[in-house]
Formats: sequence, C-alpha cells, structure tokens
Amino acid sequence: MKDFFNSRKPYDIADKITNEGELSADLVAHIYILMQSRDDIENPAAFFARCAYQQYNWKNSEFNRLYNPYFTSEFNDDISIEDDDIIHNDKYRDFLNDYFEQSDGSPVDWYKKELVRMWLSGDTYRTISKNTTINIRYITEAIKQFKNDVYNSFYSSSDGTDTDNF
Repeated sequence: MKDFFNSRKPYDIADKITNEGELSADLVAHIYILMQSRDDIENPAAFFARCAYQQYNWKNSEFNRLYNPYFTSEFNDDISIEDDDIIHNDKYRDFLNDYFEQSDGSPVDWYKKELVRMWLSGDTYRTISKNTTINIRYITEAIKQFKNDVYNSFYSSSDGTDTDNF
C-alpha cells in the first residue's frame, strides 16, 4: 500500500473525483488516514477510489463535515432539520406510541411494526435479517412503508404548527 501512496496515482484519482478541485489533496490525506487502519486491502487503487468517491460525494461523510465549506457553512446549518427536533417533540412521540398501539389485526401490520420496533431499538437491517431470516429487501420495504405511513399520518393530523413551511 505504501507504493500506492508514494506515487501520483491517488492524486490523479482525487483530481478526477473532485474535478480538479482545491480539496483534492485534502481528500488524499483523509483517505490515507482511513486506509492506515486496514491491512486487508487487496487492491489499494480500487479501494481508494471507492472511499474517495463516497467521502467526497456523500454530504454527511466525515470528509465533508471536516473539510468541505459548502456542507459546513452556517447557511446550510440554518436550513437543516435535526433529528433531535423530531425525537424530542412530545406530540410526535405520543403519535408514535399511539401508532404502535393501534392495530388492524392483519399479519402485514404486525410484521411491519415488529420489524420497525427492532429497527428503532437500534438494530441494523443486517442484524434484523440475521435474527429473523427475512431478506433485507423486505425489511427495507417495510421500514420505508412505515416511514411513509407515519409521515403522512402525522403531518395530516397535525395543525401545521409542528413543522416548518418550506
């Protein structure tokens, strides 16, 4: 791996990903630090390219939070919606409790709510899949449906004072 970083290749890859942007060298340094903790990398160039692409393009990546001024500006902080605002909202919490207590008696409703309970308790999709032997695709769809149901039900039942108007 040292040979890879002692060459021009990581900088060329970073230049392509950032479109020769000014954060290119910072991206190389950031990925270098991430890769130092890994000793199981078979193809350093491919691994570097994938990590660099993800770190540069995902807005919530560690790299963007640390280095990219677009994602760390006060302007973007002002318009972001924090999960803590929703989680600590008493009306929202009461709504979720009522939602879980209601049941139409169908197996689909029970299935969806049990998967969501596991997910809300902190289990990942993979952990839920491993524990229940349910395909991750079905878990993803059930949780997505739950989010849509809750979002539509909560905001249609609220008086509009709980959310910001966009």
